[in-house]
Amino acid sequence: MLGLLGRTLLALAGLAGAGWLSGYPLTFLLLGSWGLLAWHLYQLVRLERELAKGKDWRIQDVGGLWGEVYSQLFKLQKQYEQRERLLKGTLGKFREAIAAVPDAAVALDDSDAVLWANQAAERLLGLHMPQDSGQRLANLVRHPAFVAFLGSAGGEEGVEFPAPSESGRILHARLIPYGQGQRLLIATDITRMHRLEQVRRDFVANVSHELRTPLTVINGYLETLLDSDDPCIERWQRPLRGMAQQSGRMLHIIEDLLMLSRLENDAERRPEKAVAMPELLAALAEDAIALSGERGHQVQVAADPGLWVQGCEKEIRSACANLVFNAVRHTPAGSRVEIRWFVDEQGCPCLQVADNGEGIPAQHIPRLTERFYRVDKGRQRESGGTGLGLAIVKHVMQRHGGQLGIISQLGVGSTFTCRFPAERRRMSPGKSALG
Repeated sequence: MLGLLGRTLLALAGLAGAGWLSGYPLTFLLLGSWGLLAWHLYQLVRLERELAKGKDWRIQDVGGLWGEVYSQLFKLQKQYEQRERLLKGTLGKFREAIAAVPDAAVALDDSDAVLWANQAAERLLGLHMPQDSGQRLANLVRHPAFVAFLGSAGGEEGVEFPAPSESGRILHARLIPYGQGQRLLIATDITRMHRLEQVRRDFVANVSHELRTPLTVINGYLETLLDSDDPCIERWQRPLRGMAQQSGRMLHIIEDLLMLSRLENDAERRPEKAVAMPELLAALAEDAIALSGERGHQVQVAADPGLWVQGCEKEIRSACANLVFNAVRHTPAGSRVEIRWFVDEQGCPCLQVADNGEGIPAQHIPRLTERFYRVDKGRQRESGGTGLGLAIVKHVMQRHGGQLGIISQLGVGSTFTCRFPAERRRMSPGKSALG
């Protein structure tokens, strides 16, 4: 079959030949060109009208080029309809699967308006579909923590908040980006986990409290026996010292457990005040040198004398002491420990404790703040560590709205940084904090 150009040239040549025979070649050629143009315009208008009908358009009974056009468009329409059916089936199965998931799932657009939600979202978040479609989720679920979570574009750890539809139920929500500016909100019911965690906290607090008194009594009797001049006690000095050492270590663990329990209980907020950090760190440096003893650690303090911080002094002291004493306990004799207290570029007060010890393998760093987690269990027990120090530091920083950062490299050393919010920055009386 000749192409469009070939057929057009052939028709024009025939018209020119007929015009030459009649003596009017240009007139025949012009009239023939206009006729061909009118024919194609007519067919183009018919095609536009048929396509405007949508799926109800039909193939016109016309041959040649326009017949091929109609045939190709019909094939494309059939392929499109087949793909549309396939996509609808896939989407239907996906929605059925999401609807069966026990977690709440809500699709959000770039303005956090609800696009779609499953049945669990209606039950847990109190949504009503399709009435709530197009509404901003922050207007439907108004818990302050959840609204702040949405406004901050979400975080890796998500947010916990009470279910708006059922009292006593706790949800954990996280956001998953997808598409162009869209996000999928997944809210999981963690009520049972939350209750188990509360039971664990209560159990640890109660057991620790009950054990502290008898251990204190045992430790007191052991100290009395060790200080006794009775000759009968002389032969028992070694086992008594071992018992006193272990009872003291257990007492230390219990004190740390009780501290963690207090930190985890948000209801027991301690009074806050401006804490004189330079003096506190200077006193801790002296205690660290005493703790080092014959091991000869070099403890240096560089603290901004005009920089204080607003917070609970007892909690902040506990966090600082754990960082400083850990640096002494877990580094070789003669190591250098540097304590810095300064304001960073964002105006946030920062405590930094760095050492030049052996360093920590990278795979252990994410788990260092877990309770009783030890990089080297044997060495940490020998050094007197409880495995709770960094967990205490983490909770203290969370209660003060700050963050704990850990950087370590094998053979170089470790750096622990406590970064307080800028609004907790205070100046000592009569001095100005360096910034």
